[in-house]
Amino acid sequence: MSNEVAIFVDLENITTSMWKVFHQETDPMEWIVKAREYGPIGFARAYGDFSQGPLARLEPRLRVAGIEPFSCPVKVRDAGTQSTVDINIAVDLYEVALDRPNTDTFILFAGDSDYIRIVTRLRNRLGKRIVIAGVPGSVSRDLVMAAGEENPLEPVTAEFGPEMETALIRLIDRYESSRKPGAYPTWRFMLDYIRHPLNAEVIHPNLVEGKLQDFINRGILVQRPVMLPDGREIRSTLLNRENTMVEEAVTPALPQQ
Repeated sequence: MSNEVAIFVDLENITTSMWKVFHQETDPMEWIVKAREYGPIGFARAYGDFSQGPLARLEPRLRVAGIEPFSCPVKVRDAGTQSTVDINIAVDLYEVALDRPNTDTFILFAGDSDYIRIVTRLRNRLGKRIVIAGVPGSVSRDLVMAAGEENPLEPVTAEFGPEMETALIRLIDRYESSRKPGAYPTWRFMLDYIRHPLNAEVIHPNLVEGKLQDFINRGILVQRPVMLPDGREIRSTLLNRENTMVEEAVTPALPQQ
């Protein structure tokens, strides 16, 4: 099979940039959809330090999308820390180019100018097609020029009006009601519950974390410390039942006379 596609994802670059620029998450399944526009995918790998909380939570979603998580632990130096992602991606780019002759298209999900040298080598010496798929506003223009092609990751656009906010509050209320006695609603499990594909009609998964953070800022959600019987303390995240908007959303409507 010819014209296979290889995917390389600088996870920290993509996830951090999408959050900073658009205050949104990014979905690995959407990376696959974008890559399949160029042909069948023969190689897909995402690089990052999975000991970090946000990337660790993303690991299961990578596997579901068919992207291999590749651990790149941060090196601790006297003067600070040093990422090993760039060098690992560069090595794999070159190895795939040499070892997989049927792979013609390389999609690099990144925006760092440090990749310019390897990108120009693949394009000019080996005749590979290089596509930069970074977050708009965070991609080195020199990197795009070196690759010769760009297909940026676009944010989800959605208007979140009062009706949609009411539907989301009711969804959170259903999540809280689903918790067993002694199981407190927490930020992480709330995110996973709301992100489920069955809830996509209420809110797109990429918008969940940003919208829940907005609810906290507006007092619709509150976070409180809870002391467990074993002495551990956790922080619960739950609806503020005294908030007017919450009261209106979860109070059953009275039957009309």
